[in-house]
Formats: sequence, structure tokens, C-alpha cells
Amino acid sequence: MNNPQTVTATANLLAALSLDGKDSAGDRQVNGSALELLISELVNTLTLTTQETKWGSEQVTQGSESKEEEVAEDRALAGAPKRSTDARGSPMISGWQEVPDNSELMEQVYVKLELIGFRIGRRLAERFAPPNRRLTDTLDIVKFVCKDIWMMMFNRQIDNLKTNHRGIYVLQDNKFKWFLRMSGNNGGAAAARRAQPYIWLPCGIIRGVLDSFGVSTVVIAETLGLPQCTFQIKVVSDA
Repeated sequence: MNNPQTVTATANLLAALSLDGKDSAGDRQVNGSALELLISELVNTLTLTTQETKWGSEQVTQGSESKEEEVAEDRALAGAPKRSTDARGSPMISGWQEVPDNSELMEQVYVKLELIGFRIGRRLAERFAPPNRRLTDTLDIVKFVCKDIWMMMFNRQIDNLKTNHRGIYVLQDNKFKWFLRMSGNNGGAAAARRAQPYIWLPCGIIRGVLDSFGVSTVVIAETLGLPQCTFQIKVVSDA
């Protein structure tokens, strides 16, 4: 179960950093790379902590080597991320990690990341909505995401926006910033699978922005090859 206080605190921190290192007056406060580093650690840490919650604390008393080997074997069979330790023996993960081959685990990670993104999106919309006009048309709100929100988050705009004018909007980013530092040496499919968790947070951000304007949506994302990714927004009818 998510800790509401932890999720809120994380959302506040990410919202503060999601301005590409600039405050409302344009003065640089934080290096924009800080957000990329934080996102990497956020995904890795949520994956590990979700795994630990599911499998228990796995505290092993000193001298019980057989029990430790049994736990390690169970984690490997379950597709859990490999644990490394710091100088004190505490679990430690860092950098871009392989995604565990465990759909149940990653579904829980998705829910947590999307919820954090949702709260970030609402805060960004409340702070940066156009002061001189009220956005009521859904297409205008989506354009606000493509231009203003994306520029604040990634210092660039969405490359392409398509709609069927019946509640479906497709946003394409050909050089998604969080993918630019990822290596695709393991092949297109493997790299796309590893990158998938890093677009769950933006899904929540998009949904949060639209929700703040009273538009309920479902947002899904996919990547067929780095650094490209596509976000599909489907408006949910109130009926």
C-alpha cells in the first residue's frame, strides 16, 4: 500500500525540480540533470521497496547462510532486481537498471509512479495555467501540455500531436529527454522494455494536468525504439 505522506513529499520535490532548473522568474536554481538523476533513482528505489514489501523484510541472522541462499534463490526465480550493498551492508541500487521480469511487481510500481506523476501534474497546472484565458476546450488543454508543460519539464515541445476529434489524442516525442542517456546496445525490444517504467511518471503528469481542468482521462505510453515515445490520451466520458 502507498504511504500518502511519502507520495506527496516525493511529488512536491519532483514538482520543484521539474522546471528544468528554473523558477518562475527564470533564474536558474538547480541543474536540470538533477531531475534525470532523481527519476532514475526513484524508479529503482520504488522497484526495490515494492519487491521488499512483497517478499518481506528478509532479515537474515548472522551465520544462517543457508537461509540467505534460499532467499536469494527465491528472489531470482521471482525476477526481483539483484541486490547490491554499500559499505555497511545495506541494500543499494543506482543508475539505469534492468526491469524485473515480474508483471505483478511492475504493475504495483506503475501505480505508484503514475500517482506521483498525477499529483505533480495537478501542481504544475495550478501554478502555470495561462492567467489571461481560461482553458475549457480539451484540445487547448492538450496543447498546453504539449507546449508549456513539456517545455518546463524537458526544455522542448512535443514533436507531433494527432487527434481523431472524438476524445483520442496521440502525443509523440521523438527525443524524449529521459531516454537520451539510455543505451540501446541490448537491442530495440530489450531497450524499450527497460525504458518503459520511465514513461509511467509522465503518464501521470499528463493525466494530472487534464484532471485539474476537469477532464478525466486514461493515459498510456509506449516506446518502439529509444529515444522515441508516444503517449495516448483517452478522454473518459462522465456518462
